[in-house]
Amino acid sequence: MNAMDIESRLLNQPLPGELPAGEDWVMPNYGGLSIANLPATIAALFGADLPGALPALPRELWDGWAPGLRRVVLVVLDALGWRMLQEMWARGDGQAFSDLAGAGRLVPLTSVFPSTTDAALLSLSTGRPPAEHGWLAYTMYLREMGMAANAILLCPLWAHQSDMLVDWGLDPETLVTVPTLAGRLASTGVSTTAVLSSRFIGSGFTRMLYRGVSELRGHVHGSDLWVHLRHMLAGTRDDRVLITAYWSGLDSLGHYYGQDTEMWQAEFRTVSHLLGSEFLASLPAQDREGTLLLIAADHGQIRIPPEGIVRASDDPVLSRHLLVPVVGESRAAFLYPRLGRAPAIRDRLAEAYPDQFAVLDSPAALEAGLMGKPVCDEAYARAGELLVLPRGHRALEHREPPVILRGRHGGLTQEEMLVPLIGARLEAVG
Repeated sequence: MNAMDIESRLLNQPLPGELPAGEDWVMPNYGGLSIANLPATIAALFGADLPGALPALPRELWDGWAPGLRRVVLVVLDALGWRMLQEMWARGDGQAFSDLAGAGRLVPLTSVFPSTTDAALLSLSTGRPPAEHGWLAYTMYLREMGMAANAILLCPLWAHQSDMLVDWGLDPETLVTVPTLAGRLASTGVSTTAVLSSRFIGSGFTRMLYRGVSELRGHVHGSDLWVHLRHMLAGTRDDRVLITAYWSGLDSLGHYYGQDTEMWQAEFRTVSHLLGSEFLASLPAQDREGTLLLIAADHGQIRIPPEGIVRASDDPVLSRHLLVPVVGESRAAFLYPRLGRAPAIRDRLAEAYPDQFAVLDSPAALEAGLMGKPVCDEAYARAGELLVLPRGHRALEHREPPVILRGRHGGLTQEEMLVPLIGARLEAVG
């Protein structure tokens, strides 16, 4: 099973009947070829299981990594899409990624749906799909607080002050009830350490995401992230440990400029350079032994032109039918109609924006497995009554954000859904 075979399989898998035909969308492959299958794979590499989680990746993809394995390093590069990686390689960029893939294995996987960071990171933390862990999108209606909220900052939709909801009594460690990979590994004698931006340390979302992790270590920028990883390997030579790291630079540059710009390409080259010079080339042999490096992404990105954006706040007819502001993702919007107004919303979108949006009943989309199964009660509450999927390079949002987002994600296109997995035992990397 090589990368081309897997890509073909992912692109040709059937879509649920609830989705319109002919959109060239990609269904999340929760059965074994998504990022949500990585936690069970990592558990299996350590000789453990992850009860209740999605299955591991097909064994032929990782079986050769297991003998003598003591340490796994999982690096998540936010918004490194499969298509963009291929394009950068075609330009001759990203030598460190290419060297790593050549020494190990490169395959495409799907993201989860919605293809967005918080949903994906919770799946990577738990091995459960979004419908089961219930943390679905960047903004959601939280019935616990009776308001639309930012699901990463944990604040009201109208505010930008991190952890306001925590200050008001919300306990972030109870918001997601499924167990974590870190907790399971701890029970088998495997410790876990996470490297993340220092500004996220102690936040409510971090407390929710990293439940059970033994140590959190903050970094300031991309350069010291790789130095921290190198030092951590030097300090754990005889240990069984999972080390995870997260870098948001590609996502930030993609949002601000677009993922098809010189700025994004410069960030990609920078990440590749740091991976090669500050990590791979600087590791002594004793720090490579028994160590597997995995590099993955949470989602890709797609450029959305200004003329492709519909804002509900600018449409008084659409707004009149909404009980709650548009939440979810601009590429996968959750709508809460006023009582009996769902047909009116469908009519308005069809008449005012013909052929721009596919409108689904959210419960039907959940039950069709678009966000995975099983479906928890909170997923039904947080996905709204209608799920709106923009067609092509379009988006639907509540109002204009403070910073215009040129690159976006959350939807089902190949650019958003397909992500790389690069894995290699470090003994084999020159």
